[in-house]
Amino acid sequence: MPKSATDWMKLLLSTGEYADVHFLVGDGDEKELVPAHKLILKHASDVFKAMFRFDSKNAKPENDSANCPVVEIPDVEAAAFKVMLSFIYAGDLIDLNGENALAVLYASKKYNIPSLVRASLQIPISKLRNVFLAYAQACLFDLEDFAHDCLLFIDQNADTLLKLDEFLQIDQNLLCKIFGPKCCQSAKECSAANLRAILGPALFKIRFPLISEEEFANEIVPSGVLTTDEVIGVQQYNCQPNFDRISKPYQLQFPSQERIWTDGTLLMDIEKVSEFAGPEQKSCVFSKTVHIKRLQWKIVAQIKTKNRSSYEKWLGIYLLCDAPEEDKNWRCKCSAKLKIISQKNGVHNSIGTFCEYFFDNKSTNRGFENFISYAELMDQSNGFYNREADTVTLAIDVTVKDEKTEKPFLDQSKSNGTISMEIEKVSEFAREIVGSERKSETVFIKEFPWKILAQIRKKNGRSNDEKTLDIFLLCDAPKEDKNWSCKCSATLRIVSPKNGVSDFKRELEDFVFDRKKNNLGYYAIYFAELMDPAKGFYNQSEDKVTLAMEVTIKDMI
Repeated sequence: MPKSATDWMKLLLSTGEYADVHFLVGDGDEKELVPAHKLILKHASDVFKAMFRFDSKNAKPENDSANCPVVEIPDVEAAAFKVMLSFIYAGDLIDLNGENALAVLYASKKYNIPSLVRASLQIPISKLRNVFLAYAQACLFDLEDFAHDCLLFIDQNADTLLKLDEFLQIDQNLLCKIFGPKCCQSAKECSAANLRAILGPALFKIRFPLISEEEFANEIVPSGVLTTDEVIGVQQYNCQPNFDRISKPYQLQFPSQERIWTDGTLLMDIEKVSEFAGPEQKSCVFSKTVHIKRLQWKIVAQIKTKNRSSYEKWLGIYLLCDAPEEDKNWRCKCSAKLKIISQKNGVHNSIGTFCEYFFDNKSTNRGFENFISYAELMDQSNGFYNREADTVTLAIDVTVKDEKTEKPFLDQSKSNGTISMEIEKVSEFAREIVGSERKSETVFIKEFPWKILAQIRKKNGRSNDEKTLDIFLLCDAPKEDKNWSCKCSATLRIVSPKNGVSDFKRELEDFVFDRKKNNLGYYAIYFAELMDPAKGFYNQSEDKVTLAMEVTIKDMI
């Protein structure tokens, strides 16, 4: 039995009893659902107070915690969020340590809890997980004393720190911030020679050949950090990157293999949304550029009428690959999740997904022309429009899988095969917008790449609550091959996870696939029916549906 008010607060937090809000904290596989109590949070933070400002109007019955709203917080680590709650509820800092101090610092700044900020800064710098990240956060939050202490620690331990992998991950701006003041701390002139001496062996881990030629010529060369021979070596590499017979002393001394990021997130706030669709609206707005897989990516948002016979305006959201015009041969395969971020507790983000779409110099964008109607976007009850700031926030999670398509070894005698696909998180997929899709892995039969395509659609005249899952057999042959065709038969199965329930089957005979007809719609099922436990298609415990397609190639035409 708790003996004090603090003990009662700890018990309330640990049990989650009477919780009236849940936070889904973390990202990817690290997500965790954390219960909490609005009244306690509102008294601890003005950010939480603003977050729950209007909730008293929609208060739920006392014991309705099972249906309380869920707030997604993908940018805070779950462990750090729980440390913050322990501090809010009971002033408990027992779990604050060097491993999580920076994440707790970020959370406490985000939710404006000054006393926890101060506690996070009391952790010795030597105990922190990443001193370079600590310095970056100090700069971000204008913590001058903390930034000074980080630089001093880097200066005193440079021989060890510059050999760590964490040092190789920092960007160029942070590098300049660190080593500019470092010269001053050492009472040295911030000259090229001193910078070179401070960097030591770490200089030869910098990927100078991957810096743009313009930036290298305008920034790096005039700095004098590199010797004349080193500059010539980089410039010769830029002219002939595959030429390995460069004579001494001009041989390249710096790594040229790019650290390629294959995924990333683009963010954009559409400002003055109330004017965006007015009579003087812009045709479209663009986000800032994010570099992924050596290509430049942007969000494009556009308002226009849905069709000529309608005056209803819709917001279209696209992913744009803004590659250089002079590069005619670039190509990459990309999957993306496009999102309108909810500003309201308990309201899910609006999401649209496309899978493994090829971008090249002719197909530079992909998205949803009618992502959401302008009326729905501006409707306060939907939670997407921030009326006070007159903004809407968009995000796109991008994954670039490869830039070149290479055919694997093909067994020409193989005329049949089975394609399998698990649609995971079906309950989340069902909430996505019309046009969202999932694709299976590729299975090669004969010389053709085959996939299952599962796509959300809606029957004409039906409400958005009656969306269907349409299942297709897709022959994903290269666009440049214009003469391919084949005749095939196939059997679709929706695999039942329920004992005593047979798989659903649908068969097709002798359908001809070619460049113009590369997919076949097999079956459409309403999500309500698909997820009905009585039907036996939906694995409720794992939130997934399993599909299989048995394909037989009969003739090559």
